[in-house]
Amino acid sequence: MPPSVFISYSRREAPFVDAFLDALEDSDVQVWVDYCSLVPAQPWWNQILTGIEQADVFLLVVSKESMASKTVAQEYKHALSEHKRIILVIFEAVPLPEALQACEWIDFRGSFTRRRKRLLKQLDQPLAQAAAPQTGFKTSFAVWLAFVVSLCAAVISIPAWWTFYIPILLVPLPLQILRRKFSYYRVRFAVLTLPVVLLLTWIFFLSYPQLQPVTSFCLLASAVIAPLLLILLSSKSMRLWGKPMASAPRFANPYHPDIKRPTPVPFFVENAPEDQKYADALARGLAKHGHPQVRSAAEAHVDLVILSRYKNSTLIDAEKRVVFPILIQDTPVPDVILQRIQWIDFRRGIRHLDSLAKLLPEPTRLLRALGVAPISEQTLYPRIIQMLDYFLILLGFFSISAWLPLVLELGPQFLQLPNAIGFAVINFMLSILILNIVYYARRALVTRVGRFATLGSLVRAIIWIGFIGIVQFLFIIANIAEVTDLAGAVNAEYDMRGSIITFLPISYILGLIVIGFFSIWNWGDLARWFPYREKKAK
Repeated sequence: MPPSVFISYSRREAPFVDAFLDALEDSDVQVWVDYCSLVPAQPWWNQILTGIEQADVFLLVVSKESMASKTVAQEYKHALSEHKRIILVIFEAVPLPEALQACEWIDFRGSFTRRRKRLLKQLDQPLAQAAAPQTGFKTSFAVWLAFVVSLCAAVISIPAWWTFYIPILLVPLPLQILRRKFSYYRVRFAVLTLPVVLLLTWIFFLSYPQLQPVTSFCLLASAVIAPLLLILLSSKSMRLWGKPMASAPRFANPYHPDIKRPTPVPFFVENAPEDQKYADALARGLAKHGHPQVRSAAEAHVDLVILSRYKNSTLIDAEKRVVFPILIQDTPVPDVILQRIQWIDFRRGIRHLDSLAKLLPEPTRLLRALGVAPISEQTLYPRIIQMLDYFLILLGFFSISAWLPLVLELGPQFLQLPNAIGFAVINFMLSILILNIVYYARRALVTRVGRFATLGSLVRAIIWIGFIGIVQFLFIIANIAEVTDLAGAVNAEYDMRGSIITFLPISYILGLIVIGFFSIWNWGDLARWFPYREKKAK
């Protein structure tokens, strides 16, 4: 039987530890890791010390953050005082404290599968080894492949650099992958839209036969490279490599317990006033299965703490009570105890509420089924909010970046107009106005903070963007007619001059159709997302 192990790590390596834990448990290794092993309503530090003392092997995940962590230092010092066998799991090669330099080690910067097999053998039989590596760079084939594919994506994206956001996100991506520092959420948006932007670019340059081979090649290549890059960035290998921001979020597996009538459990929901709509939805879902809601934590058997930008800590003593943190919005969580408890992840919307209600009487089983590692710094929204966010970003960039190819195409001819300066100033001001509306609307949308964080404000902002965009479009059309009269011979069969001005209105109309459909389909998530505000008495 494999020896039992205790895993010590920094929260910044939580995605790696989560996958590492799965691999060990799949090999029947008994693992103690805080967010899966801490028992509710008991002092957490005493449980950690007991976990170290009862484990056969102390696994220390070595990284820059873990070596700087005071809690990790306390854990490995206690393991040393208990004369535990310590194996260093090298996540990053960094200078080690003198007390750890003689410990066994295994380098997990390469192939995870091979290193896992080696670790299982090493758990059974200690190895005589030289000192652990404390410098140098090393990674797996999958990470190098992601690096190469992202480099190819950066190259083929050159015709799409007029959008500004494409080069900002894709050009530095190869090096950011190697440094484990990129925003998965933002990069995914750039990769998803890359083929679409390249298609628009190809259409625009139809009037330039000499550029057609280049734009055609980039467009066709993006149909392969973009999906491949998305798959790689979302893969398990990249989760093992990246820090939280650079890792694809992991969700609890769909689970439908066969429990028809769960034992009633009195519960209390602690939430900020702004999160009342989420609290009400939770209460309704639990009450439907017979669980009574009580007015205070003292009366409850289970306490649900809703975490968001409005509330990222709790007044409830999680060392004395059964507490389930419910994450509805990514936010830093400074509470040390909450960082060591599994979370119920409702950031994509309230899912598995029936399963939560059915398993409420069995906390351990509930966390096994629905709990996720307490990882913050991962951008994640309900699908409809994510779609609205991407929609606004696209409109904002098109309102400004579309001017670059338009000026390159028609700029010299615009100078022939008697009102060229006025034309440029008016259109620049309209673009800046659209960009400002997009900026404030998006900030209110994703943060849920501020007086504009309402559904009504969002709808008004989208209407104003459309209205200003149409005014701008009609104004440009009128002036382009004068330009074409001056230029002459502009009616060639494949001449697409000025087609760039249609990108914003077409994106707006198509986006409204898609957003409208999904808003109706996901109305509950959309309505709950905006903070609750009490109506003022007249």
